[in-house]
Amino acid sequence: MQLHPEVVSEFRFIPPCSPVTAKHVPAGDGWLHEVKFDGYRVQVHKVGSRVVIFSRNGHDFTERFPSIAQLLHELPAKSAVLDGEVVASDADGRPNFARLHVRWTRPGTIHLWAFDLLALNGQDWRPQPLAKRQDRLAHRRPCARI
Repeated sequence: MQLHPEVVSEFRFIPPCSPVTAKHVPAGDGWLHEVKFDGYRVQVHKVGSRVVIFSRNGHDFTERFPSIAQLLHELPAKSAVLDGEVVASDADGRPNFARLHVRWTRPGTIHLWAFDLLALNGQDWRPQPLAKRQDRLAHRRPCARI
């Protein structure tokens, strides 16, 4: 399925699916569970050499995380849209939300955990099963530690 060119070429934010509240954790083989790292949910768009990082509400976070944007220039794709989480870690490597608000952070303490591939090289991957999108993402992403 072709992705509408304006979605990728003009860096148009794709509203994410919102989680729903449940009384119990779903069980069974039909469910995937992901870790929440206490960071910012982001959507990263790359077109050519340009990268834009959106917050989960569609705000431009690129200037907040220039090291993440710089790393994504290395992503081996002409264009891509990734869903993920930007996380800061403390000296022991544990997630630390407060560190996301510190202007200067030690190298290696800001991470992008990309967990979904929404589009790649002009193709909309959202209709594909999540496992297939994640497998394709695992073969495309550079080391996501800054």
